[in-house]
Amino acid sequence: MSHLVAVLLAVSQPVPPVAPVRGTVVDGFRAPACQRCAGHRGVTIATTTGTPVRAVTAGVIVFVGQVARVLYVVQDIGRGARVTYGRLSSSNVVAGSTVAAGETIGVSSGQFYLGVRVHGLYVNPLQFLGFGAGHLVGRGSVIVGR
Repeated sequence: MSHLVAVLLAVSQPVPPVAPVRGTVVDGFRAPACQRCAGHRGVTIATTTGTPVRAVTAGVIVFVGQVARVLYVVQDIGRGARVTYGRLSSSNVVAGSTVAAGETIGVSSGQFYLGVRVHGLYVNPLQFLGFGAGHLVGRGSVIVGR
């Protein structure tokens, strides 16, 4: 078993995660070759503008703010794993607050970003959260939140 697989198994949550939104993946995960190399460190999901974004699991909000004029929320879900929710039009949480799985943390601007880091390494959020290939609806498309 690889080190990364062992890490993923060590941080996996006992409760199945909640889909943050319902939509179609329009840009998939592409792991960067190095920390500053090109890649897509999460997935972009097309949603309807104004769609509520829900916490995938319980955790603590560690960051709410804009990066390059884009609103992000970062949640620590324990054991070295963090979930990033991005491209939000607004958020109703503050850093330091605890959220439950399924709790609304913000509103999508129409294109929603979901990312996961485990001990600082970017991993495919769909696989890590268990949404994987079971929801494939066509070449490169995944429906999240059936």
